[in-house]
Amino acid sequence: MNITWGKFYGVGVGPGDPQLLTLQAVEVLKSVDLVAVPKSKMDRESVAWDIAKVHCPSDARLMELEMPMTADQQVLAKAWQTGAEAILAELKQCKSVAFITLGDPSLYSTYSYLLNILQEQLPQECIKTIPGITAMAAAAAKINLPLATGDEPLLILPSTEDVGDYLNFPNLVLMKVSRRLPDILTLLEKRERKAVLLTRLGQAEERIRWEPKPEDFKSEKVDYLSLLLVKKDLLGRENSEPKEN
Repeated sequence: MNITWGKFYGVGVGPGDPQLLTLQAVEVLKSVDLVAVPKSKMDRESVAWDIAKVHCPSDARLMELEMPMTADQQVLAKAWQTGAEAILAELKQCKSVAFITLGDPSLYSTYSYLLNILQEQLPQECIKTIPGITAMAAAAAKINLPLATGDEPLLILPSTEDVGDYLNFPNLVLMKVSRRLPDILTLLEKRERKAVLLTRLGQAEERIRWEPKPEDFKSEKVDYLSLLLVKKDLLGRENSEPKEN
């Protein structure tokens, strides 16, 4: 039996400021039948939805999908499969669905795992990925600091693995630093590298810390939505920039 599928969109909503959505993302959010909202736990608020909702109709239909934050691959695979099946059920009814995700859908996003499953059944023409502004791009713009210039290389790493071998890289972005931040800052101190910690960019809780110290986080919990920019030319800039915001 031939199925007339609805359209599936993966929509990057940027790092936190609703004004940083692309025109295309806003157009999609205004037009789809359903917005799929990922949540780490069903009883928690969704940061992605907080960003996107100002661009959605007031009566927008929502589908909340639990995407737990865990390293258990079996739990994750089950959540991805359950979410994909719920989305497919709507698409089979020729409904259009937008799955919203922080930052860009192609960079460390749950969307990528859902997409792998959906592509097994959906024709490519029924899928459209809408890119979003990444947290690292927003971070660099916030402090007027280029990520890389000329022929310089840029390295992006998740901080869930040992990053010690890469800390001398000239332009370095460390994502997912919340679990290992004190250890990473200790290593940076030993190598005399300078860094900027940016948290919750574009949100009310936004904070910027120049040269954060490991001792600052002995009792303070590190927000999950944090990243570190480590650059060779950071020396001296902290004297002309606000220490916190």
